[in-house]
Amino acid sequence: MELLDLYDNNFNKLDKTIVRRVEEIPENTNIMMSYALIKNNNKFLLEQMTEKNNFKFAIPGGHILTNENGEQGLKRELKEELNLKGFDIKHIDTIKYPYNNYIFNIYLIEDDIDIENLVFQQEEVTKVEWFSKNEILKLIEADKIPRGYAYILEKYM
Repeated sequence: MELLDLYDNNFNKLDKTIVRRVEEIPENTNIMMSYALIKNNNKFLLEQMTEKNNFKFAIPGGHILTNENGEQGLKRELKEELNLKGFDIKHIDTIKYPYNNYIFNIYLIEDDIDIENLVFQQEEVTKVEWFSKNEILKLIEADKIPRGYAYILEKYM
C-alpha cells in the first residue's frame, strides 16, 4: 500500500493523502511524480515495461510517496526499478500535466551509465535501451510510449 500526498494546482502540498490505486484523486488536487531523462551521447534511456503495461516504453521514475520530495522520490524509484544510485541529477522543471491530476518533476541525468550492470525490478521492467530523439519520436508515433511519458519526452528531449 502506497500513501501519496496531495497537492494543489500551484504545486503546494496539502494536508491530505490518498492510497495509491485504491482512492480516487479528489477534484482540484493532484498527485506528484518524478521522472529522469537519462542522457548519454545524445541518446536517452527508456525502460521497457512488463506485459501488464503492454511492453511499452517509459521514462524511469514514478510516484512521490508521502513525506518525500521530488528528488528523494526519484532516487528511490531509480534504485527500485534499476538498482541505479550514486548519480548527479539536475532538476529541469515541475509542470502540471494537462490531461489529468498529475504534477511531474522532470530531472536530467547525464552520467555514463552502463546498462549491462543494471538490475531490473522484475514486476515493472523487462529491459532498458538507449534511443535517439528520432527513434523515440517513431516509438511515440507507433503508440509504443504512453501519453504521459510522450508528453515529457517531446517537451524536454
